[in-house]
Amino acid sequence: MEEFEQRGLPTYIRRGLKVLFCGINPGRISAIKGYHYANPANLFWRGLYEGGLTPRQLLPEETAELLEYGYGITDLVARPTRSSGDLTAKDFEAGREQFVGLVQTYQPRFVCFNGVTAFRYATGLLKGSVPLGLQEKRYFETEAWEGAEVFLIPSTSGANAGFSREERLEKFAELGELLRERGWLEHSQTAGLTL
Repeated sequence: MEEFEQRGLPTYIRRGLKVLFCGINPGRISAIKGYHYANPANLFWRGLYEGGLTPRQLLPEETAELLEYGYGITDLVARPTRSSGDLTAKDFEAGREQFVGLVQTYQPRFVCFNGVTAFRYATGLLKGSVPLGLQEKRYFETEAWEGAEVFLIPSTSGANAGFSREERLEKFAELGELLRERGWLEHSQTAGLTL
């Protein structure tokens, strides 16, 4: 086992979040640097800004500031790997159980999955086509809570060849517009909007 595989990333979460962002698992560069989406080829931080979700482009080392904007961040599987293809069924099973408990405890308004794989394993919908964007139903409900709305963006990883850079960034703008329509974004957060 390589040294970076021993380094997990913190989850930033609290009650009352507008959006909890969830990736698959930390990659090697993020684990080494200790911050979510630390690989310069990853479009996550740029997407938040250009989608109007933050008033400026945050740096990975400013991850904790997401909480100030009403956002949280976590990974479905905590174990860092070179590639998500290195994860096992056991990793996904344990990750799903922990993730569902986390969402049901903190009850964010939205969960935004960064990548179809994270969405599939978190919801158990392993087969069939999955549309990007706002999903038709809520997930992770309990007897006392209706569940979170779910939004799906294509993976922002630089290794994602299935979508263009523009297609990946466009989904952040859609999420930003949805939050504005709900009255959940302050005017000052729309500075980077590129619809």
